[in-house]
Amino acid sequence: MKSTTSKENPSNPASKFQSETKKVGFCSKIYNLLFHDDLYYRIGGFLIFGLLLFFVTWALFEFVFKSPGLLRDSFVVRKWLFKNEVIKALGPWGDQTFQSVWNLLGLQIKVGNFINVAYLTLKYFVNHLVFVVFFIFIFNLFKVGRWNLSIVYFVFYTILWGVATASNSIPFPYGPNQAVGGLILFARFGLWTWFSYMLLLISTTQFAWLGTSSWTSWDWEQKRKIWPVSFSKDQLEIFIYGLLFLLASSLAEANIYVHYNGI
Repeated sequence: MKSTTSKENPSNPASKFQSETKKVGFCSKIYNLLFHDDLYYRIGGFLIFGLLLFFVTWALFEFVFKSPGLLRDSFVVRKWLFKNEVIKALGPWGDQTFQSVWNLLGLQIKVGNFINVAYLTLKYFVNHLVFVVFFIFIFNLFKVGRWNLSIVYFVFYTILWGVATASNSIPFPYGPNQAVGGLILFARFGLWTWFSYMLLLISTTQFAWLGTSSWTSWDWEQKRKIWPVSFSKDQLEIFIYGLLFLLASSLAEANIYVHYNGI
């Protein structure tokens, strides 16, 4: 009896196409997810792409290009618009009005630390929002091929976080294992800041005002009127999630900073 199983024929176009698809299947799938019609699939594509880029960068600077403290003074760590500082005292009026320590359920709670967390959360949120407006919202006004220019900042920001995490540039204790400690610190607040930037990028790609066909051409043409901008239901939902994650990440970072530098 003859076998009915067919073998791939190199000269067969269908067989050749299947072979090529197998080779580029993973990258092709991720690329297609980045431009998927469903924005939630697009989030999955950006997550995979961004985290792969982060871990590759982290591994390179953790094990190959060892540069301790390389980004300690960068905007990712230091916040260029505001200083990282805590208010050591509330002042005479504040101490009399609020008292410096509250006794709650048998616990002594320092009021100054609560005020500092709220104060730093607001400062961090405004700092991030300025960068979001300029490097995401404004960059999204311009489109090259299928890419909004905000992707350039997203890649740059992802690489910076990878370098900062691997080079021990984040100014908090890392524990006995600096490699693992750095990743834990990133997960505690940096990951959520990065994720919020990603959501705000994805939800505002429709801002594209001017576009060109490729990175090498200069045939810019108007895509829409610059104002007003519109949001679909999914875009508005993801946009709101992005702002909420940005606020939550600012609160998380402020809480960590006050924990190690508070009163």
